[in-house]
Amino acid sequence: MTGSLTNRVFVDVSVLVRLFDDDEPRRQAAARAVIGDIQGATLVISTRVMADFYDIVTREFARPLPGVVAGRALADLADLAVVQVDHDLVAAAADTADRHDLEVRDALAVEAAATAGCGRLLTEALPHGTVLRGLVVEDPANWEEYGSQ
Repeated sequence: MTGSLTNRVFVDVSVLVRLFDDDEPRRQAAARAVIGDIQGATLVISTRVMADFYDIVTREFARPLPGVVAGRALADLADLAVVQVDHDLVAAAADTADRHDLEVRDALAVEAAATAGCGRLLTEALPHGTVLRGLVVEDPANWEEYGSQ
């Protein structure tokens, strides 16, 4: 993988969906601020993040996005660095889940980020400040000032 650990940032679905979540204005503002503030960084997602994103914004929101809007968002997400989820990644995630007492879906984000050479993992699913597999976990809503880290 190209890029240093300091300029590759994995963005979990829990942060991406906040960009469209009008029912959580504080978290939406935090997600928008952090995504907009990552200058010079390569944003990384996984195919699992893309699939979960579509399901959440079209089925789980109180006011779901129309499929065409969600589809355009997916097309934009495909422009980011995308880690393909395969058997080996899922197996590694299962090991990480067992080792750190995580849900497999959360461990899959950790493993995808580690595979992509990321130094940071933006997520709401894991405790802010945790370090897993050399990744610093950050929840944008827990930042003192948006973009201050």
